[in-house]
Order: sequence, then C-alpha cells, then structure tokens
Amino acid sequence: MGRGALSQRPGAGDDIAALAKGGRTNLLGFLLRLAARLPFLFIAGRYYGPELLGRFAYAVIVIEFAAQLATLGLKRGLAQQLSATEQPHACIVMDAVLAALIASAAAGAVLMVFPQAMFPGSEIHGAERLLPLVIFGIAGADIALAALAYRHNIRATVVARAIVEPWTISVAAGLLVFLSSRDGLIIAYVVSVSAGLAASLWPLYKSYGIPSGWKPNPAKLLSVARRNIPLAAADAIEWGSRRLDIAILGLFVSPYYVGVY
Repeated sequence: MGRGALSQRPGAGDDIAALAKGGRTNLLGFLLRLAARLPFLFIAGRYYGPELLGRFAYAVIVIEFAAQLATLGLKRGLAQQLSATEQPHACIVMDAVLAALIASAAAGAVLMVFPQAMFPGSEIHGAERLLPLVIFGIAGADIALAALAYRHNIRATVVARAIVEPWTISVAAGLLVFLSSRDGLIIAYVVSVSAGLAASLWPLYKSYGIPSGWKPNPAKLLSVARRNIPLAAADAIEWGSRRLDIAILGLFVSPYYVGVY
C-alpha cells in the first residue's frame, strides 16, 4: 500500500497551531507571489506591449474561470470527503483528481470549439486553440494542493503558487521575447502551469503515496460532481468577482486598453 495512504488527519489539538502557521505561511506566499509577478508585468508591458498583454490577460481570465468550474467544488469539498471516509485517503484523492480531469476535458472541449470566448474580437492563430489544455494542469494542481492542505501542508501551495509558477512565467516570458514575441506570453503561461502542476504532484505523492487497489468508479464520480455543484458555483462566483472588471473591459474594448488597465 502507498506510503501515507491510511494516514489520518492530525489531532484537533494541533488545529489552532496549524491554522496560525498556515496564516503566516499564506502571508509569506502572498508577498513572494507579488514580488515574483513584478518582473513579469514589467517584461510583458515593456517588451510585448499593451495589445498582446491585454489579449493574454483576457484569455487567462476565461481559462482560469473554466478551471475553477472544473474543480467541481473539490477545493473546499475534498477535506469533508477525506474526514468522513474510512477508505484510504489516496483513493479518495485519486477520485477527486479524475473527476476534475473529466470536467477539465469538457470545459477544454467547449473552449477549443469556441475559441472566440478567449479572444473576443481578434483572430485565432493556430496553437491558440490548444490553450484550453492548460485547464487540466490548473485543476489538477488545485486538487493536489487542497489534499495537501487537508494535512496542514500549506508550504506546498506557497512553493507552487508563489514561487514556481510566477518565477517560471517571468523567466520564460523574458526568454521568449527573442523567439516568439507574438506567442511568447501564452507559451510562458503554459510552461508555468506545467511547472506548477509538477510542484504540486510531487509533494502529493510523498504525502499520500500511490493508491493501492483503486479503480475508477464513474457513478461515484458523477455523485461527487452533483453533490459539489453549490461549492463549485461559490468558488466560481468568488473568483469571478475579483476579475469582473477586466472581463467586462475585455468584452467592450480592444485588448490594448485591457493591457493598459
């Protein structure tokens, strides 16, 4: 059986200390993420220009909104499932990952068929239709980090979201200026999501191990999705409310003004 598969949640007596530590870690993560984003904003605005930056920003909003829906509310609901089951936790996490990947496939298929949802009012160039594939990476990493947070591992979230992803996109965007100024931001984004996924899956494996005896259960996955619809809607509304201004701006003005904004 995989290492850590049957480990239970730390005792309630440790919760207050864990929450305090988690709060400090999250604050540190916010500051690190902010510091790592500044080079990217400078590079994108200075070398790619407002037009490409605005186009990229709107596409990312649509992609990440779809990824929020694809997590099926499991960012919040996974902890409840893990605390209320006698099954090996590794199997529960694998069910959640598979459910999110299936939902990601559905969301990605819609955006690949209707790419204008990501790039309103502008032409679609070749590989841009494949951009929705990053939904798999975003949703998969979200589930992995939620499972690690259940075991009070907030450090993994800070490493993946505040160090690996933002610094990867900054470095990649800087290098790609010389190779593909038109697609550089999108390629850098794909690279950063992939790096973030890897940085999430590795600690997940070390904490939960490989699920022993796990088999896909479509009926169970459908039940999980149906039960978590309210949580998924709440996550999407909360996330969307913080980016509503850019979304509205992108619908009514050119990408240049989105980039300036």
